[in-house]
Amino acid sequence: MTDWWLGGPLDDGGHLVWRTSELWLTLAIMGGVVAFIIAVWTGSKEKAPVWKRVLELGVWALALTVLVVTLARPAWVSESGRSETAPLVVLVDSSASMNLEELGTKRSEEVPPILELLEDAHGDGPIQYFHFDHELRVGTPDLFQGSDSDLGVALAAVQDRFLGQDVRGVVVLTDGLDRGSLRQGISNARDTDGLSTQLAPKLPGPLTVYQIGSDSGLMDVSIQDVISGGYAFQRTPFQLRAAIEGPPGQTVPVTLEKEGSLVETIQVQLDAQGQGEAVFEHSSSKTGRFAYEVSTPVQREDAVPGNNRYPVVVRVVREKMRVLQVCGSPSYDQKFLRLFLQEDPSVDLVSFFILRTNEDLNSQWRSRELSLIEFPYQRLFLDDLDDFDLVVLQNFDYEPYFRYAADRLLGNIADSVRDGDIALVMTGGDRSFDLGNYAGTPIEKILPVRLGLQGSKTDLGKFRPVLTDAGLAHPISRLAGTGEASEEIWERLPPMDGLNLAAGAHPDAAVLLAHPDLRGQDGAPAPVVAVREVGKGRTMALMVDASWRWSFSEAAVGRGNQAYLRFWKNSMRWLLADPTDRRIVVEPSRENVLLNETVRLVAKVRDPGFQPMADETVTVVVVEPDGRKVTEELQTDVAGEVVLEFQPQTRGPHRVEVRVGDEITDRAETVFAATDRDPELSEIRPDVGFTQQLVELYGDEGAWRARGSKEPALVNSEALQRVPEAQERSLSFAPIVALVFGLLSGLAWWIRRRAGGL
Repeated sequence: MTDWWLGGPLDDGGHLVWRTSELWLTLAIMGGVVAFIIAVWTGSKEKAPVWKRVLELGVWALALTVLVVTLARPAWVSESGRSETAPLVVLVDSSASMNLEELGTKRSEEVPPILELLEDAHGDGPIQYFHFDHELRVGTPDLFQGSDSDLGVALAAVQDRFLGQDVRGVVVLTDGLDRGSLRQGISNARDTDGLSTQLAPKLPGPLTVYQIGSDSGLMDVSIQDVISGGYAFQRTPFQLRAAIEGPPGQTVPVTLEKEGSLVETIQVQLDAQGQGEAVFEHSSSKTGRFAYEVSTPVQREDAVPGNNRYPVVVRVVREKMRVLQVCGSPSYDQKFLRLFLQEDPSVDLVSFFILRTNEDLNSQWRSRELSLIEFPYQRLFLDDLDDFDLVVLQNFDYEPYFRYAADRLLGNIADSVRDGDIALVMTGGDRSFDLGNYAGTPIEKILPVRLGLQGSKTDLGKFRPVLTDAGLAHPISRLAGTGEASEEIWERLPPMDGLNLAAGAHPDAAVLLAHPDLRGQDGAPAPVVAVREVGKGRTMALMVDASWRWSFSEAAVGRGNQAYLRFWKNSMRWLLADPTDRRIVVEPSRENVLLNETVRLVAKVRDPGFQPMADETVTVVVVEPDGRKVTEELQTDVAGEVVLEFQPQTRGPHRVEVRVGDEITDRAETVFAATDRDPELSEIRPDVGFTQQLVELYGDEGAWRARGSKEPALVNSEALQRVPEAQERSLSFAPIVALVFGLLSGLAWWIRRRAGGL
């Protein structure tokens, strides 16, 4: 009878649970409180005694309590369980290496027969299937295209999934090409004879590994790695060492290309293990990023054509700055600058002081009677010019030496500046600028100042140069940490005693120091120090020949020669800047990317004074290896930056060009390499040794099955797992609940009527 009142029997060992959320309980209690308040203030026309109203409300409260308990959906839950045969866990390697062909058959085609074998041999119990690459997933794989296969992660996931339970066994189907730490740990321990069972993940059952694939019939020539060091020094030979794998004993031609142009081809003889090395020695006369690619021919039966090419980007940096100083005559300015360059350990200096001209050769004196050697202008300005980084023309007049070859020799200097091979400085004096008849020559076209001035070409008055707005921010004229402190230093430096005049500054030049009073033909203050970016190179014009005074006068008053040293150090650093420190630069987020992988191209734009240029239209052009161009126009942000996300579709080096406007000076470029190499296929020969060593770690609890084996898996047939079961009986609609609620609500109503209520 008790079971009927409770809605059925309640098992011993059960417990009471509440199925309604806390929100519904809260709402029910609030409703009860509201009903209680209404009941307090609702009465009959004639007020009943207080004790009767309290009695009525108490009974109503009990009835509402029963209602709230019913809304909370109480239930009696009793738990039990049963034992059944434990599952067999099967893990299938779904990485891309399982999709390779051997003798016309893919490795993945070996998987279904093994699964049928497991069904036939162990189908009397449940089998749970999983597949893995870098993580474990439920079910057998539809495609074998996974990456970063990690068997250690998969076995650890099985351990977590079946924690505290037994399984009949764990079966792994793999070619052994594990990219995770498990294989590496076993390999390291094997090399040191320190194989330990601690390397083996703890499993809930015995382990069986079915070996997939073999290297018999597998034809593949691949470039496993190219070691370049990441960077090299300008004009210094560096090596690119390529590791080659292929059929043992075969001779493989290996080719090195630099951004699509052939550099060298080497014949490599593979050893008995099918390994060899190609060593290329190369040098670059320029700094910057350069894309190289090592490749071997793709044969018809090659298993993985994508690993026959290996791109690598090498950054070429400057080890020492080679400076050519050409002086028209000895002077204090020449002496101080030469001493500064000689004492700088990062500078390799070659100086020429011109004391013998063509007039000496045209005189009656024979060459052997002259103690001074002839100025080798042709060798310096034609043959050996590329060996230098910076050329300083210090009060040098070219006409006495090569008047008739001026266009060719000076033109070669100008072309080298535009190509970024050298930088150029011209200083003032009675043989420089217009006084040196450089107007109309190729040199004028690259200078920061305009020549061809009519009338007086010099001003001999004393003056103190004034720092311009561009000079406040430019790295050359910043002699202190802040613009204000730098300006104070320039104001206290001694005055100059003369100036080479010019028609004005070039439109795309930056004037850093100007004359306080004199004006050029354009009405702007006469330039004293001006700089300009020309193509890929840079030039500077110092319109005085007394910068040595900044050193001498400073030392005389006890301040040292720091202003002089900083000015020239800053000048050389800017003139010979790395491509990443130019006014307009572009950088890829990665130098080597896969096809269809997103690479971020970040371009920075600064004005000649190196201030960010906001709201500027920037054209970004990506030149693909086949010559096609992808062009985007973007607007710079407040930091002077634009970002282009690009997904390469063509294998090979991609050159990125960034320009602002149409002038050749307002552009920059970089390079990145795209490859179709799949990292999962960088190694394709099955690692039988790894799978064998793995099962050895488990002793009697491990078994290895060779390729094509028909043996069943190693299982623990007595392994059971407990399946929990729970029985739940709702108490919300038990007869006793309805009876109690009805009695209490009826009693409350009766009391109400007796008290004269409605």
